[in-house]
Amino acid sequence: MKQDKNKPTVTKAVIQSISLLDSENSDNLAYTTQGRILKSMCYSLTNDLRFVNSTYTQAFAEWGVLKEDSRGDESTAVAISKKERYLHDLECQADDLQEMKDEMYEAHLKFFGIVYVPQPKGSKKQVTRSEIDSSWSPKARK
Repeated sequence: MKQDKNKPTVTKAVIQSISLLDSENSDNLAYTTQGRILKSMCYSLTNDLRFVNSTYTQAFAEWGVLKEDSRGDESTAVAISKKERYLHDLECQADDLQEMKDEMYEAHLKFFGIVYVPQPKGSKKQVTRSEIDSSWSPKARK
């Protein structure tokens, strides 16, 4: 099913709301509110999609075992039917997450001028001079 480009969607609403965030509250784009949210969303959506895809792969394997070992009784048919509904739900989630991820990556490209590249697992963030030399101090929270 082809979606109308002008039709409002949740993804477009999220992108629009992120674009309204402050993008001038730091000298470094990566530390602006909008920059942090874009990076955070790209990171989260990448991990969420990875999790849903791995869960789908596992459930698909379980579905295959159920189909292969089917005894033809009612309990197996119910289990197969439940697994198929679960797989359908995971497919829908993966489609929605992929759409949102693509839009976030595009927004990241527009904002930063570079494509988002996920950090390799196990890597550590490097502290930059702009974080160390900041004259800003936090205000007390109530």
